[in-house]
Amino acid sequence: MKMHSSKTLPILSTSLFLAALLGGCASTDTVTKAQTTADQAARKADVAETNANAARGAADQASQKADQANATAAAAQTTANEAKASADAANTKVDELSEKIDRMFKKTMQK
Repeated sequence: MKMHSSKTLPILSTSLFLAALLGGCASTDTVTKAQTTADQAARKADVAETNANAARGAADQASQKADQANATAAAAQTTANEAKASADAANTKVDELSEKIDRMFKKTMQK
C-alpha cells in the first residue's frame, strides 16, 4: 500500500489493529478484506485531498480575479473623481465668465 497522506496512517493503523485483535484465528481472507477496505479508504482519502487541492486552487484564482477587479474599480473611481474635478473646475470657470459677461452687459446698458 502506498502512503500518500497523513490520512493513510490512521487507516493502516486501524487495519493492523483489527488484524492483531483477531490474533492467530484471523484467516488470510479476513486480513485481505481488511487490507482491501483500508486501500479503498486510502484511495478515497487521496481523491478527497485532490479535490480539496483543486478547490483551493480555484479559490486562489477567484481571489486573484477579485483583487484585479478591485484594483480596476479603484482606478475607475480615481478617473471618475478626476473627471468630476475637471467638470467642477469648468463649471466654476463658466460661472465666472457668465458673471463677467453680466457685468459687461450691465455697464453697456447703463451707457
